[in-house]
Amino acid sequence: MKTKIYIAAITLLVCVGGFAQTKSEVLAKGTADSTRFAINKKAGWQQYASYLTPVAPDSVMLETVLQHDKTIDWTQEQYIGKIKAAVMMPKASRTASFNLLSNTYQLRVEPNGKCYLQLTSGSLPDGDPAIVPVRVVYKK
Repeated sequence: MKTKIYIAAITLLVCVGGFAQTKSEVLAKGTADSTRFAINKKAGWQQYASYLTPVAPDSVMLETVLQHDKTIDWTQEQYIGKIKAAVMMPKASRTASFNLLSNTYQLRVEPNGKCYLQLTSGSLPDGDPAIVPVRVVYKK
């Protein structure tokens, strides 16, 4: 009986170990849902997750987890990607701020769906590459 349990445990570890992936492998496979938001890969942005949904008849919530290296100027607006769902695009340019610990970021969403991220106060993100979780609500 114990032998069968050991064999089952070892088989399980071997099978699970075969599914382990590095962060780069996960990003390379494009794990984020891109049906409503397209990341700006040409500029070096990568995306772990994306969530875009209406939260009221006139408001939308955008949540995404982005990655970029420190070669960009975080204090200048950076084009991170575009909202693809026309019903989620604002009628006018909208700006929303959010805080991550002691840092404040600003996300600007244009009527054409283009989104721009900027560090407005605080210090550069830790780590290289930096991972930034974005969560904002804006009016349509």
